[in-house]
Order: sequence, then C-alpha cells, then structure tokens
Amino acid sequence: MIEFSVSQWALFTGAVMLAYCVRGGAGFGGGVVAAPLLALLMPLQMVVPLLSGMNTVTSISQGIHDWRKVAWREIARIVPFAVAGVIAGIFFLANLDAKPLTRAFGLFITVYAIYMLVFKGKTPEIPRRWLTPVAAVISLFAGVIGSVFGGGVGPVFVMYLNSLKVEKDCFRATMNMLMLILGVSRLIGLLIAGLITQKVLLLLAVALPLSYVAGRLGNRMAQRFDQQMFNRLVGCVILASGILLMLK
Repeated sequence: MIEFSVSQWALFTGAVMLAYCVRGGAGFGGGVVAAPLLALLMPLQMVVPLLSGMNTVTSISQGIHDWRKVAWREIARIVPFAVAGVIAGIFFLANLDAKPLTRAFGLFITVYAIYMLVFKGKTPEIPRRWLTPVAAVISLFAGVIGSVFGGGVGPVFVMYLNSLKVEKDCFRATMNMLMLILGVSRLIGLLIAGLITQKVLLLLAVALPLSYVAGRLGNRMAQRFDQQMFNRLVGCVILASGILLMLK
C-alpha cells in the first residue's frame, strides 16, 4: 500500500509530468528533473529503481523507432565503461546510509542547476584525439551517478556527443539507445540488490501513463515555446529542489 497524502500525490504527479515533458522535448533530462523532486517524498533507494524503470520503458518506445539512426560505433566505445560504473553505483546505493546520500545528491543537483543557468546548457568541445579516453572517463562517471542518484547522466553524454557534431536525429537516437542500455543494466543490478520492491512496482504502474502523456506534451511544447526560457524554468526548479534536499 502506498501511503501518500493528497499533497504528496500532487508532488509525485507534478514531478513525473514535468520530468517527462523535458524528456519528450529534449530527448534527455527526465531523471535529473524528477529525481530531486521525488527524493523529497521517498529515499533514493526507491527513487532510483522507479526512474530506471520509467526511463527504460520510455527509451524502448523511442529506441525501436529510430534504431537505424544510432551511432553504434560510439555506443560500443561508451557502454563497457558505463556498465562498470552502473555496477559500482548500485553497490554504493545499496550500502550507503540514505540521509547523507540524499544531502550529497542535493549538493550535486544544486551545482548542476547553477551550471545549467549560468552556461545555458552549453558544453565545451572535446579535441578529437581525446575522444576515446574522455569517453571512458565520462562513461564510468555517468554509470556511477545514474545508479546512485537516478539522474544526471544525460548532460554528461550530451557533452561527448556534441563534440562529435552528429546531426539532430542521430543525436536523439543515440541518446535514447544509451539510456535504454544503461536503464536495462541498472534494472538487472537493482533486482539482484533487492531494491525493486512491491511499492516501487506500484508507483511505476502509476507513473508510466503520466510519463507517456507528459512526453507527448513535451514534444509539442518544444516546437512552440522558446527553448532558452524553457531551460531556465527547468533550471530554477532543479535548483530549488537541490537546496531543499540539502536541508532535508
């Protein structure tokens, strides 16, 4: 049984809808929006498996349609290190105390939100001769961050893929495939660690229809609204939730 008050259900619904509006419009970023808001309601040990399930289902529906556009060479370069990071991150998640972990997440989210607002999502270009070692480092880092905090890996991979100057459709397809592979890897690890509980599955059943509707809405909003204004709004929400988590 899920024991949420009306206000908690409202926050849950709002977090899922906002996150997957962002995911539907940008192709990534759902986890980094939803995770800090959901962490106000439940421990990260529940947030991470919930978001992993949602992101995997979303990526399956988008990835099947665009699989021919995926940059498979880059997938092969990234995935081995990312999966190693996923394994390490799940170990930390299962064995660290929830309270300091939540505050550390709040700090991470706050720093990320400030970066997002100051630099407006711009990422530095990586010299081509450094692509392979950079791919290894950021993939390992992204795997750990995604497993411990349930979000934040999208911008890490955006920095790498932007340096390759791939065209828009290839970029979105490759991001979706990365999210799918990492999502499945996390779900397997979380299941082995015993973190996928009945309560998580019930919340997932509630969240999936919301994420579908929000994803369609986000796709339409991205075509009608100014992207910079939308990004600033999202950054402010992330910043506020990160500060609240540090004070929790």
